Amino acid sequence: MKLLIVSKNSTYKQLFEKREEGLTAFLTSSLSNTEKNIDAIFLDGEMIQIDDLNHIRELYPNQTIFFKPVALKSDILTKRISKVAAAVKIHVMNEYSTEEQLVDEITARLFEKDNTSTKRIISFFGTHSGAGVTTTVLNLARSLSQKTDEKVLVLSLNSWDPADYLYHYEGQYLNDLKVDLNLKNLTVQRLSEAIHYNDSFYHLAGNRDIKLQRMYQPYEIEHLIQVAQQIFDVILIDAGTHFDTAPTVQSYLSSGLKFLVTNQEVKGYRGYFPYVFHQLIEPAGGSADDFLLIINKYQPGNTLINEKDLEDELNMVKISTIPDVKELGTMAAYQRKLLYDFTESAYSKEIDFLSKLIISEGNISESINPIGKTKEKRGLFSLFN
Repeated sequence: MKLLIVSKNSTYKQLFEKREEGLTAFLTSSLSNTEKNIDAIFLDGEMIQIDDLNHIRELYPNQTIFFKPVALKSDILTKRISKVAAAVKIHVMNEYSTEEQLVDEITARLFEKDNTSTKRIISFFGTHSGAGVTTTVLNLARSLSQKTDEKVLVLSLNSWDPADYLYHYEGQYLNDLKVDLNLKNLTVQRLSEAIHYNDSFYHLAGNRDIKLQRMYQPYEIEHLIQVAQQIFDVILIDAGTHFDTAPTVQSYLSSGLKFLVTNQEVKGYRGYFPYVFHQLIEPAGGSADDFLLIINKYQPGNTLINEKDLEDELNMVKISTIPDVKELGTMAAYQRKLLYDFTESAYSKEIDFLSKLIISEGNISESINPIGKTKEKRGLFSLFN
């Protein structure tokens, strides 16, 4: 397969040819006088403007074309690129994608590859603040880590919520690793020293430096996830709600399974998230089918929206309904205990169901003795502790 790369960045050519032996990449800074005997084209937004897309499609009517925009400063421009590209059948890549992620995605599409390993990276997003993403992820980590002998890590990547308050957290924070991430020199040992071990799973708490909330770069978060994959078998990401920040977007791009957590509050399913979806996710090529819907703190009754109507509002398939446990949740939080450990309830059964789904989708080996066990630190961590 022959791929034409319109860019000044020679790294793209190196990465493409490294990913696939059967691919030959040609790098050019201009489409003039280029050969037509090619199969696909990648357009770097640094070189190509939106008004050029229609002309490029006329020049190459049958080739698969990918376009990565840059510096989208407004919703109007984002929508325009999405519509123009759709009209000429050009795939728009996410503007926050790193070079490696972009090459991986294009290669997977061209050669129809299904990378099952990404299904062991599971991201959870919220329709709005307070939907219950953090609570769901940490309790799910407890459930999942008790059902498998593989190492489970929680990465808290919501820049506005460090998620260090639901139990006694004694590790370091995402912002403590900022210099290592910026220089791309985070090591396995440095990460292992930063995280906290909580009985059966590992956890790196998120950012607690207010000034850094919007300062993380895409490549920094990608580097963190890559290093974490060298140590851990399963990574659960608390990605928050802010799809205009690198941690949340990188969580979306890196994960093979994506869950959206909501509740029955109107501001979630009719307020914030619909704007995020139509202005940020959809124009970048995302769809409602990317997400599995979790309805959290569900209260049955005629006065609140029901499960079916929530599915219709968000145009997503519901995979789980977690019941409202009322004062039990407040009591568990006050005592700094995970709700999953606090009581046996319908809540725990629904969390267990999600664990089984993740085990199945990620082809994760189940533990021989999964009930009520507390794990010892194993493998690499015993060397550092």
